[in-house]
Amino acid sequence: EKELASITTKALSRSFSLLQLTAKSSGRYAKLRLGDLFVEKNQKEKRFNLFLTQQAFFLVEELGRLKGSIMKAGQMLSVYGEHFFPPEVNKVLRTLQADSRPVAWSAIKKTIEEELGPFFSDLDIHKKPVAAASMGQVYKAVIKKTGETIALKVQYPGVDSAISSDLKALRRILALTRLIPEGSGFDGIYKEIEMMLRHEIDYEREAKILKTYGSRLKNDSRFVIPSYYSKYSSKKVLAMSYEEGFAVASKKVANLSQLRRNRLAAALMDQMFREIFQWRMVQTDPHFGNYKIKLGKSASGCDDKVILLDFGAVRRFPIRYIGPFARIVEGALTKKPSLSVRAAKELGFLKAGDSKKSLELFSKVCRTAIEGFDRNYRSPRCDGTDPGKNPYNWGDTDLIQKLADLGKDAVFAFKLRAPPREAVFMDRKMVGTYTLLAKLGLKMGPYDMILNYLKPHRNKKK
Repeated sequence: EKELASITTKALSRSFSLLQLTAKSSGRYAKLRLGDLFVEKNQKEKRFNLFLTQQAFFLVEELGRLKGSIMKAGQMLSVYGEHFFPPEVNKVLRTLQADSRPVAWSAIKKTIEEELGPFFSDLDIHKKPVAAASMGQVYKAVIKKTGETIALKVQYPGVDSAISSDLKALRRILALTRLIPEGSGFDGIYKEIEMMLRHEIDYEREAKILKTYGSRLKNDSRFVIPSYYSKYSSKKVLAMSYEEGFAVASKKVANLSQLRRNRLAAALMDQMFREIFQWRMVQTDPHFGNYKIKLGKSASGCDDKVILLDFGAVRRFPIRYIGPFARIVEGALTKKPSLSVRAAKELGFLKAGDSKKSLELFSKVCRTAIEGFDRNYRSPRCDGTDPGKNPYNWGDTDLIQKLADLGKDAVFAFKLRAPPREAVFMDRKMVGTYTLLAKLGLKMGPYDMILNYLKPHRNKKK
């Protein structure tokens, strides 16, 4: 893949690029409206969907070039946008979730030298990054004296100072492209995204969370957490042990037995529930690049492990959110819609004046979201080793598409009402984890697993 020689980091240059992007978006919309004067009514919707798709392609290309917080914010909104966009637009925006083009070593070396000072010479750093993302990229390095291999996560220069202006620009662009509805109801969503962006560039915070995960999972043999190297870390460089493993989407993992893939997927699901309902500390960016699989020697997969790699997108959720959220899930799981509706009103998903039809639609969305956990698919064991006679097949389901379709219905039923700000990242966690389970081809009905996590939240109001 072709490298970027550099990224636009100077405030003036970046602002000019964003201004051009905004102007081009506005010009395209004006041209569309002018053209609408000369076409039949039944052609306008097709033209508008085509326009949105073209705008999405344009936006993805430009955000990939600018990188930084504006690209990361676009990634975050692309998940939320499942509830708004035509399928063609969703397909384009989802490409923002993939690894982005890497930036050349010459543009990154200066940051590492400045941040590490005299310790820079301790390291033999491979010039080609092992991973490239929107806010930084990762290099493999060897500590010369000890021969230890570490991973260096390096922040792109200037991304820390561009967040506020980038997000304002993205909001204007999305309004002009008509890709996201503009309105004060979405202020909370943008504030949530800004908070998460600031978390992602705070490498000192990420180091603390890395150590917290390592401590909490040290006795769980299903997971590997990288070790932290403080000597080679700073505000803009994070050093961890380099953990060898296979990509979740690799052929090596795909060719594992059903039992081994089941074990791995069950571990990921269990960790999702543990983060949400016990820790209330959730890794909200569960895409393929943030995990590796370390294969053991046992044919049963009992010594296979999941390597957790990224802790920048970890968000803490208050009990005032998680308690009602658990009751929404339990109401859907136990087919008690009144329980889900009451809890949804606590969180602001629903309001007192909502119609019966709207409440029924909300309940349907909830039931669909936990379709795979239904009692009818119940597996005898929670570790995936005994799927039972009628397990849910996560690899052969259109669950995510059904949720997207229902989400769009809900948007119009609730008149483009913005959900609670926390919902964006909870949605991101669940959709991302479901995608991982689908890739691993999990066959299991985790009814008992989720019920065990929900029980402690039963009837709690605070």
